Amino acid sequence: MTLFKKLPIVLLALSLTSQAAIQPDRTRIIFNGNEKASSLKIENQSKQLPYLAYSWIEDEKGNKDDTFLVALPPIQRLNPTAISQVRIVKQDKARSLPQDRETLFYFNVREIPPAPENKGSNAIVQMALQSRLKLFWRPAALKKKPGTEVELQLKVSQQGNTLLVNNPTAYYITLAFFGKDSKSQLSGFSSKMIAPFSSVTLNAGGYNGNAFALGYMDDYGGLRMLNVKCHGQCDLIVPEARK
Repeated sequence: MTLFKKLPIVLLALSLTSQAAIQPDRTRIIFNGNEKASSLKIENQSKQLPYLAYSWIEDEKGNKDDTFLVALPPIQRLNPTAISQVRIVKQDKARSLPQDRETLFYFNVREIPPAPENKGSNAIVQMALQSRLKLFWRPAALKKKPGTEVELQLKVSQQGNTLLVNNPTAYYITLAFFGKDSKSQLSGFSSKMIAPFSSVTLNAGGYNGNAFALGYMDDYGGLRMLNVKCHGQCDLIVPEARK
């Protein structure tokens, strides 16, 4: 079989595996420091194939690290449509993590498909897809009360066609929307995560107005919108629909 005759088989395999079969039940994880473990569910959404699920923790730089937190079991089998659980367990050394701010980790789960049946010389391409979730270690002293919006403490100032957004809080804040209003996101914007006690700059491009909309991700992965009115310094306003 020539290379060109094999190519459709390769492309078919890629299209069939473009959607991960193993899916977690959330998009982010908050690990409260006063807890011994935090659990999440994973599901095999394939109706035909069993998969192995390989789970691990990375530090904020993307290095595999189980010094402070460990994912258990590290590997497990999920039959078609099965739902299972991964526990993220606190290690003794977690007590040495900063207590005055959150620490960022990443939880990863990679699916391992079954070995394909060998049928002649047909080319088969398999892709090991994975999900990567932000994992925020939140010290016990920083546990939030329900309904608390620390994002309202952001300090925003306008400098020409840019906004300087300062995060004076001990929490990571992810900005997922930046627009002239809540319906029209500004071109070129991509999600930005602001570390505790740090700042980011948002570029409004050719827009020179003084009214903006900012959207941030809450602890449950939902998008929450704020209106921004600027005259040098900016005011953050909760939309009427949310009051």
